[in-house]
Formats: sequence, structure tokens, C-alpha cells
Amino acid sequence: MDFKNIPKKYRPIPFWSWNDKLEVEETVRQIEMMDEQGIGGFFMHARSGLQTEYMGEEWFKNVQACVDKCKENGMYPYAYDENGWPSGFGNGKVNGKGVEYQQKYLKFEKGERNTPETICNSDGDHFYYEVNPYYVDTLDAKVVKCFIEESYQPYYDKVKGKIEGIFTDEPQVTRDGIPWSFVMPDEYKKAYGEDLYEILPQLFFDIGDYKESRVKFWKLVTNLFSKNYMKQIYDWCEEHGVKFTGHLVEEDTMYKQITTNGACMPHYEYMHIPGMDWLGRHNNETLTYYQVASTAQQTGKKQVLSETFAMCGHNVGNDELKWIYEYLMVRGVNLLCQHLQGYSNKGIRKRDYPPAMYIQQPWWNDYKQFNDAMSRIGMLLSNGEDCTDVLVIHPITTAWTMYNGNDEGKKKIREYDQYMREHSKTLEMKHINFHFGDEIIIERHGSVEGNRLVIGEKKYSKVIIPEHDVLFENTKKLLEEYKNNGGIITTAEEIGYNDIIDIPEITYCKRKFDDFDMYYFVNSTDKTFKANIKLGNKVMDIVSGELKDFDGTHMFRKYESLVVIDDSNERICKSEKRLLNPLDLSGEWNLVKSTKNSIMLDKCEYWFDDEFQGTDTDVLTITNRAVELKRPVKVDMIFNVDVECLPEEIHFACETPELFEIRVNEKLIEYNDCGYFIDKSLRKMQINNLKIGINEIKVSTLFSQSKQVYENIEKAKKFETEKNKLVFDMEIEPMYLIGDFSVKTEGEYEELERDACRYKGNFVIGKLPKKITLNDINKQGFPFFSGSITVSKKFEIEDKNVKLDFEKTGINVVKATINGKKLPVLMWEPYSVDLSSIVKEGTNTLELILVNNLRNILGLHHRAEGECYSASPGKFYREKCVWSLDAKEEEWNNDYCFINLSLRNRKQEEL
Repeated sequence: MDFKNIPKKYRPIPFWSWNDKLEVEETVRQIEMMDEQGIGGFFMHARSGLQTEYMGEEWFKNVQACVDKCKENGMYPYAYDENGWPSGFGNGKVNGKGVEYQQKYLKFEKGERNTPETICNSDGDHFYYEVNPYYVDTLDAKVVKCFIEESYQPYYDKVKGKIEGIFTDEPQVTRDGIPWSFVMPDEYKKAYGEDLYEILPQLFFDIGDYKESRVKFWKLVTNLFSKNYMKQIYDWCEEHGVKFTGHLVEEDTMYKQITTNGACMPHYEYMHIPGMDWLGRHNNETLTYYQVASTAQQTGKKQVLSETFAMCGHNVGNDELKWIYEYLMVRGVNLLCQHLQGYSNKGIRKRDYPPAMYIQQPWWNDYKQFNDAMSRIGMLLSNGEDCTDVLVIHPITTAWTMYNGNDEGKKKIREYDQYMREHSKTLEMKHINFHFGDEIIIERHGSVEGNRLVIGEKKYSKVIIPEHDVLFENTKKLLEEYKNNGGIITTAEEIGYNDIIDIPEITYCKRKFDDFDMYYFVNSTDKTFKANIKLGNKVMDIVSGELKDFDGTHMFRKYESLVVIDDSNERICKSEKRLLNPLDLSGEWNLVKSTKNSIMLDKCEYWFDDEFQGTDTDVLTITNRAVELKRPVKVDMIFNVDVECLPEEIHFACETPELFEIRVNEKLIEYNDCGYFIDKSLRKMQINNLKIGINEIKVSTLFSQSKQVYENIEKAKKFETEKNKLVFDMEIEPMYLIGDFSVKTEGEYEELERDACRYKGNFVIGKLPKKITLNDINKQGFPFFSGSITVSKKFEIEDKNVKLDFEKTGINVVKATINGKKLPVLMWEPYSVDLSSIVKEGTNTLELILVNNLRNILGLHHRAEGECYSASPGKFYREKCVWSLDAKEEEWNNDYCFINLSLRNRKQEEL
């Protein structure tokens, strides 16, 4: 197998957020930039901020430009089936057809009555439905057919045969409640020959045969959604030569599955590329990856997609991106969908569940190394034969019996979820690879062959049955036959250990090829382990695809992985490792050059219609207060900037400068476009009348929105379909001064968790330092810095047995040269390079280029918790607004939280 070349079908397919006015030339330019960084395709994803008519003439001109460019460069263009999300409402056209098409919830109240929404009266209780007019009934086949006509057929009509697939995003039956559909009574009668109305009380109360009734009800819900939404779209895609992919909503726990889609696993069968999503960094309390990967293997799907990285925040390092995705890959995912690449970063778009995984990031030009490495592993995982032969019966059926819509039922299911997570962890720590067996999937594809339980294309020699209350009759029958044929039924506690590796915390999987076996080991912890691995004689460099000899031992550092190849040849003898002394990175370094520095102007005094409103106020707060007036308002803002040393050149940068009058020290600044800063929407203009001391920058505008925008904002407060496609006519955002200067911070710093600090005090523009240390660079004149800093230092070396070895915070990429010779680009552990063959006795010059990210310039700056590992749009706002309906003052801190930018000597390890 060719390990070095990676076909584009294995490369990432990110969400490409079409969130502004689309222009064909810009669209093509961005595709070219994606191609350069090793991306294999993209999802054309309509999203909040879109200013081109969704699915209008200009929209499809850009779609056509995409498919033409992809035909030229071999990339894969995918559509996205909605304007915003969740999928199904067809940009409002489907739910706009009336109550029959809209989402409904089953409710009850004491006392019998009759209303237009009455379902029935039973034993003194009134059962009725509530309507959500902003979403649709996904249990009704005709509703989904209408959605297909509105959202799928136009792509076929316009670009027939030219798109690779279509993504459906978070379709749902319900949103934390018991669903209702006008089709359910008849469908229940068809399925069970019984009257649905008679069992409605048992959905809410533990009475009668409530367990059996709940199993029947939720099985019906699951099957209706599976057949009428997933399969109907899948069949359309099959017929039209398009791959169906995407993910469901709230897949991670049994409780969430029940309260959104009944169950997840039966729905994955009807995707050509089954998918999931993974939000944030520390989200390992889930069963999602096992569920989707199991169904994919059982139904013969080679690729499993994950929408990944949303909400990690702009400070997520490339090592952490690798950690997050490898956590998923070793558990069955193999195709990456990065969240999110914003066509524009203007206004609300920059707060769209960061990080920005795109051209705005300083590390973008080094991104190919990450994409190559992850795609290479994904290619191997996709092509190898999965060797799993242990099946765990998924207990969602038992969870159904616990759900009654109240807190008691919720508590029971969440305890059951915890039990299943611990159950799965027990197997992981024993290095037992396993699949889940969903009972509906077993009903569709299960059989027994000798002493093997078969589900579709997979055969299992051992079956684990977790604690449960109920099983389908079909499941019990198959298990009995399997057991009678000599099949092994065991438990997670009883099953033996797999001794492939001697460290329980290291997770692994195996893939079998014609002429070799692949073992993939992942350390998802922040600890270091010295491990012994039983099999394998080669290891792969995941960046290059090169193989080298392997003696069976490996030091796993924080978040490190290892791909081991066993081609049946003998291992080489263990080689003696020389002791290398790390270079001392402490002390001062020469500051060679840096990206332009910046100071953010996000707090000011302000006036509405010449009436003073307040001081030291967040710009985003001003915007929201202006929106709440629901009328045009003249806004004046004054920013005070302290200057200690004037740089030779300085620029003022803001979005939509044509909408503002800008005065610096009372002098009107004529707009002179000098390019952009970070994003093409953030335009620079030169100013030349700053002075030593306090400078006043006054920004004025007439802030207004159309009547439609005000109406859309009110709708957006009611349901996510409306918020996720919201567009403003104009926005007021933080502004910046940019130049070759330092930003002095002579106030007070407080050290926080997560490599962060909080600063209380003023910011002063000063002279760039000539020397800095590598410890907390942000405190040495670079608090808002985003870009690359180049430093150099001379080292006197007597013993050439030396290495570059460090730890880092807040830095994504480290590029180094010693005596002019380039070293490997360092983006993840091991942050260590043997220099013994490169250095010379005497004077040596080491130069480092340190590349960070957008975190310190775009925030989050003001969360009371400090650095936030769950960065959603609402957390950028101090007061309640459409993006933050539950904002609390105690969650805000007016001082600034920054990430420490540091490169330090590695601490001594104890193993």
C-alpha cells in the first residue's frame, strides 16, 4: 500500500460557511487556498450572515463555480441541505405549509376538555398537542417529501451529477419532549394492531404495562423517523447518484437520543457516510463514536465522518486538534469535517462557535501538515478490515422504559448512561475492541451462523449483555440460538485482557490488510507513559508516511499516537539511545521580527442621539442596546488611546468603514483603504495625527436595521431555525490600531487556570522591545497579538549531544533553524529534535518562529471563569440578547483574560 500519497477522498471536508455576500471570484480563490492546505472537499453551508439569496440565482452561480473548480483540481464539492439548521424546514417553506407540516409535542393536563388541539380524554386527563411553528413533523413522509423537493431537487436540477453528496444537519423528531404526529395513531395500529390512545397515560405514568407500551411507542417513533426522513432522503440520493451524509442531533447520551430521535443507531444505516458531531475539547462523556462506527461496519460503510472542533475556542492548539480527532479515530471515525471555515469573519460571524478553522488564523499556512497526518491515518482506517469480534447489546430499549417526561425519569436514564460509559471504559482499559448492537438493526440484519452472531457484514464470537430490563423478542431468540450453538455470552468484568500493550490508558484499534496488520495506539491523556507493545516491527511517520524500524517500546507523551505496522518480519534489536542534553531556552532572545501588533478598541464612552449613555462600555453591548430600540439611532463612541511612543506608521482598522465617520483628535479621517487585517472585512486606513499622551478617537454612525430584521430577531428568540439564519443590515464591532509597536500593560496580572491570565489596568502604545524572553510573551508588549514572532539566540556548545526540547502554551506552530538549517515543523508532541548532527562546537545560532492563534485578539476576554473551553456565541455578550438569552452578570468580568504565550524548558519527567 502507498502510505505517502493520500487521495483526496480521504482528506477533510470542512463546513465552509457561506455567511456573507457571495462573489464567484472570491469563492474560487478560497477553494484554491483550501486545496493548497491539503483539504479534500467542502460543504457549501448556508449560515447566519448570508447576504446572497439562499438558493437564488447568485447562489447557484457560486455553486457552479465550485463544481467547475473541483472538476479541475479533483476536490469534492458537497451541498448542505438547509439555510441554517436543523435540517428539514426548507428555509421556512415546509413548516410554512401549516400545522399538519409543523413539529408537534404530546402534552397532558388534569381535567377533561375539548380544544382544537385535543387528542383524547382519558381517566380525567386531557391529552393534547402543542405546535412549534418554526420546525417540521419529520415523522410524516409527505412533509419530508416536500423538504426533498425544496432542498435536494434544486441541486440536481442545477448541477446534475456534479456534487459528491449532501449533508443533513441535526434533523430531529422532538426537542426534549414526547413527540406527536397526525400520522401516529394509524401507524401504531398498523405496527401493533392496537389503539395508541389507550396507552398515552402510560407514557407519563408508571401504570399498567407501561414498560411494554413505552417500548412500542419509542420503537414506532424511531422507525417512522428512520423510514420517512432518513431512508426517504437516502433513497432519493441513491437514485440521483449523490452520497447522503450528516449527523443527528444530541447523539451522545441515551437520554438525549430518546428526547430527539428515539435512538440514533437505526438511522445511520441510511447514510452513505454515517456521521456524528463532537463539540468542544473535553467531551468524552459519550457513546456517540461507538454507535456510529458500529452501524457503519455492520452495514458495510467504509467512511465515518465527524463534524469536529466547534466550541473549542480560538486558542485550541494543533496538538489539541490532533488529540480531539485521534480520540475519535481510534474509536472508529476516519473522515474529518472541521467546524468552521467562515467565508467571512465579519460581525456576528467571528463568534460562530469558534475556533475559526480557516484563512483568518495565523497558523493557516502551516495547516497542511495537520491535514496530511490526519488524512493518512484516516486512509488506513478506511481501507483496512476492522477486526472487532466482540458485540455489546445496546440497551436503549431499557432506557425507553424509563422515560416519562419528568425529572425522575431523566435521573434514571442519566444514571443508566453513566453505567454504560463506565461499562465501555472497562472494555477500553482491557484493550477489547467492541461494537454496539442496536436491537432495531439486529431485527433488520441479525442472524446466527454456527457459534457467531451476525449483524450485516460483521460476525461476533463474543456477546456482552449489559444490565437491562427488556429486550426485543427477536433479540432474545437470536441470543438463545447463538448460545445453544456454543456462542460465548459474557460481561465486561469477566472478559479477559488483551495484552497488545501494557498501558491500560493507551487506547488502540487494529486493521487487517492483505500483507500487513496495522495497530493504532493513542494516548488521549496529558500524562507520559513508557509502553511495551507486543506486535509490530515498523512505525509510521504520520506526517510523511515513511516507515522506520520498531523495537516494541515507545515513550507516549501528552496526546501522542503511534501507528505500528506488522508485516510478519522480525523486529530489529533494541538500539542504545544516547543521552541528549536539552538547550536552555531561558533568558533573553533577540526579537528579529513580528507580525504587526495590535491594540483592540472594544470599550468606550457612547451617546445615543446626542444623549450620554455610559462609559467603559463594551461595543457589543452598545450594538445590542441599539438593536433593542427598534428604530434608527445616531451612535457616537469615543475611544481613548494612551501613546507613549509614536510608531513610524499606524493604521486604524474597522469593519464596514464606509458606514462610519471617524475622527482622531477631532480631525476627520478620510477613508484610505490600505488592505485588510485578519479578515478581508476588517479594513485598514492610515492615520497620521496621533500624539504622545491621550488620544481621542471618535466613531459615529446612524445605526439602523430594516423592519424585517427586527421581526427576524424576535423570531430568533423563539427557536433555533430562525436564529441560525439571522442576518443584520449593519453591525458595530470592536476596532483596532495596528502597527510596529508594543502594548504596555503596567497594571495587575492574575494567573488563572488553563494557561491564562487576567489583566486589570490600562493599555499603552510604546516602543517594540529589542529583546524578550520566551516566558509569557503576551506580557512583554503583545497582549492582543495574533501572528508570528521570530526570535534568535546564540548558544556556545562544547558537547554536541544536544537537543531542542520544550513545552509550550498558546502557540500553535514552532518553526526552527539552527545555523541556517531548517528543523521539522513542530505542531504536537514530541516537541523534541536531536541536534547532535547539526550543531558545531562553539557558537551556534538558533532561530525560532512562533505562530499563535486568534484567541488573544478575538477573545473570549471577559468570562468570569477565565479561559473558556466551550466557546459559544452567547458567551461573548455581557447582557441578554438574541445570542445570549440567559446571560448573567456574575458570569462576566470586565478585566481582560489573555492566554500566556510561552515556550519553556521541559519539566523533568518521572516514569
